[in-house]
Amino acid sequence: MSPRTPRPRRPRPLPHPDPGLQPERTTQSWLRTSLTMTVVSLIFMRFIHVFGGWSVALFVVCIGLAIAALSMQVRRYRLGSDSIQAERSRPTPWAVAFLTASVCLIAVISIASVIKISLM
Repeated sequence: MSPRTPRPRRPRPLPHPDPGLQPERTTQSWLRTSLTMTVVSLIFMRFIHVFGGWSVALFVVCIGLAIAALSMQVRRYRLGSDSIQAERSRPTPWAVAFLTASVCLIAVISIASVIKISLM
């Protein structure tokens, strides 16, 4: 039996030549925001005895918004990486507007929930 020699590994191609890693930083910020949205949605489940079925509905809405934000970021990462390579950028204002509206909606629902709990 002859000993097997390992094949030399080829280096992975870089998705983009950006030394500042702008797409990665943007992706991390969207991931942090989605994680925060997920945690807030789980907090709604903690108060199921106060809100009943509304807690489940709020949980589903918030989780859905967080999943939508993550799926939009996958597309935005690809666009960002391609725009760096092509040296042409296309902004995606609808994705930013969606995330902003989602966070504001969750904040309003959270504030209303705290007010209702404090009045009990």
